[in-house]
Amino acid sequence: MGRHRFCELPFCNGVISSGCVSGCKRRCDNDRDIHLHRIISENVKKIMRYSEEKLVFTAADVTRDVFGDSLDKNQKGSMYRLFQAMVRENYLLENGKRGGLKLYKCIGKNGPRFPNKKVKSEDVVIATCEPMEEPKPVQPSKYQLQVKLREFVFMKNGSWNHDDWLWLISRTDIREFGESESIIGDMLEEEKRRFWSEGR
Repeated sequence: MGRHRFCELPFCNGVISSGCVSGCKRRCDNDRDIHLHRIISENVKKIMRYSEEKLVFTAADVTRDVFGDSLDKNQKGSMYRLFQAMVRENYLLENGKRGGLKLYKCIGKNGPRFPNKKVKSEDVVIATCEPMEEPKPVQPSKYQLQVKLREFVFMKNGSWNHDDWLWLISRTDIREFGESESIIGDMLEEEKRRFWSEGR
C-alpha cells in the first residue's frame, strides 16, 4: 500500500499517489497543469487568509490589499487561474459582480478540508438536496459580453498585443454573443478607456 501526500496547494483536497518516488510531483492531477507566477505561488496562504477575513472580494481587492497594486498583467492572470482552481475545489464561490469584476466569497473554511492528514471515511460528509429544476436557457446579453471584455482588460492590465486579441476573439464564450469583430473591438476600446480613466 503506497503512501499518499496531499496537493501542495493548501485549499485542494487532491491526493498525490506515491508513484513519484523522487518527490518532484507536488500537485494532484487537477492542479498539476496550473502554472502560477512565483509571487502568487509564494503567497497562496496569505491570499487564503485574506479571503477568509472578507465577506466578499474581487481580484482587484486582493491586488490592492495584499500586493499593494504592484502586480503586472502576468501576475494578475496567474492570480485569476488560482481563483479558478479555488472555485473548482469549493474553497471559493463566485458571488455576483462589482464594477464588472467577479465577486468571490470564501466557503472553504467551513467545508471538508484535510490539510496534511490522511482522509478517513468519517471525515467525509455527503450532502443531499432536492433535485433542482431544469434552468431555462438564457440568451447572452451585450452586458455579459461587456463584463467579459472588462475582465480581459483587467487581466491584461489595460494593454495587450495582436496575439492576445486573436486569442480573445477565438474564445467560445466570446463568439457565442454573435457580435462582429469590429463591434467587439469598439467595446474593448471603451473598456480600455474606462480602465485607464480610473487611474490604474
